[in-house]
Amino acid sequence: MRKLTLIAALSCLAAPALADDAAVLIGVDRYDDFRRVSGATDLIDTADALRDVGFNVSTLADGSIRDTRRVLEQLADEATDAERLVVGLSGRFATDEDRTWFLTEDSDTPTPFGLDDAISVDTVLDILSRAPGQALLVLGYDQDNFASFGPYLREGVGRLDIPQGVTVVYGAPNRVDDLLDRAVAAEGGDVIAYVQNDRRLNILGYQPGALVLAPEGSEPVAARPTVDPSIAAWNRARAANTADSYRDFIFSFPRSPFASEARERLDDLENDPRRVAEATEDGLNLTRNERREIQDMLTTLGYDTRGVDGIFGPGTRSAIESWQRANAYTPTSFLNQAQIDQMTAQFIRREAEIAEEQEREREQREQQDRAYWDETGANGGAANLRAYLERYPDGIFADQARQALGAVTDNAQAQAREDALNINPTLRRLIESRLAGLGFNPGQIDGRFDRNTRRAIADYQSSRNLTASGYIDQPTLARLLADTFGR
Repeated sequence: MRKLTLIAALSCLAAPALADDAAVLIGVDRYDDFRRVSGATDLIDTADALRDVGFNVSTLADGSIRDTRRVLEQLADEATDAERLVVGLSGRFATDEDRTWFLTEDSDTPTPFGLDDAISVDTVLDILSRAPGQALLVLGYDQDNFASFGPYLREGVGRLDIPQGVTVVYGAPNRVDDLLDRAVAAEGGDVIAYVQNDRRLNILGYQPGALVLAPEGSEPVAARPTVDPSIAAWNRARAANTADSYRDFIFSFPRSPFASEARERLDDLENDPRRVAEATEDGLNLTRNERREIQDMLTTLGYDTRGVDGIFGPGTRSAIESWQRANAYTPTSFLNQAQIDQMTAQFIRREAEIAEEQEREREQREQQDRAYWDETGANGGAANLRAYLERYPDGIFADQARQALGAVTDNAQAQAREDALNINPTLRRLIESRLAGLGFNPGQIDGRFDRNTRRAIADYQSSRNLTASGYIDQPTLARLLADTFGR
């Protein structure tokens, strides 16, 4: 259901301006398609203070694109004659780095060609340029949120093309409303000095030595004459009958005769544990890295978050809910500090358990590896060595097995070359005799090539710069015969 749109000063948009100085304060803390932005509508509370120093103020809380445009179009009309201009926008923004848009409560998820329901910040800057030197744009948004809207857009504010004479200040919502109250709407208040003394605020664009938008002795401006807009808003709030609708009504009409009843109905609805839990988690101000850590802990504990990206989407909320059920908490899908602390303790224990399990598995694998080596590879032979390598290609003895298998393969090839020579027993005895005569001990001269004979052949081959395989091949036989008959 579309959230209730609240407008504090729209009922007489056609009325002429009563002052030359204009201010617009727009805050959106509740969206149809996005998480809420805590404190985004608080800047509207500074409206009366701005009126007291001569500004004609229009405000809008949780407004639709249609109502937001109407407020800003009115500002565009007033800007032609204004001496001072102030615009405050607090909520969610989208940027492609070169352009930035302010998202209204009914904005869809931004796409490169789908930003018709958002407000161009560049256009707002153009309007402010009508009062150079006395123009201020205040932007309030979550400084730690860089969520992606696809490959082309992200949340936040990009590079701003700021016209000459326009000052831009940005920071968290709870910081910019203090700026409006204590510097912009304070007689003699210096915006530049205030920002310099608050490291959580940032300033861009026109930065003179001092920027005073409310000189001493500023005359207050009465609010525009209006019919009581709270009547229609109250009817809409009752029809919606949601906590959001009553809260929005109270924000926009705190002094309405219906405000007391709205608070009573809101109190009843806010007993919902899920809503209380959401507000509690919002109050933790978790950074994206802290959210990643929570997702990692949930995953380690066996709860699937469908990604570890620092964004608490449906997968993470479902995982939190499952964890809460398993630990006897009300399954709200929102966390408080005590739950995070308990989850952290469980994660640390589970990490230690996993490390112990991995060590036991490693020891077991090593034991099995050694046992199989003793059964196969340690006995030698190509079949045994291959059997070991097939089961343990990266085993403890894998390198040793490959070297041994290579040697067995080389011996088999050398044996095949010797067999191909068809050496008869007489020639074998001649070879043994010649080896003995040359000082290489082949053992008993009996025409059988045993271990001693193989060693003598290898030593002879080495002495003649031949391949020392221990087997007779054509070059070795030719050299032996030459040594025998060529003397």
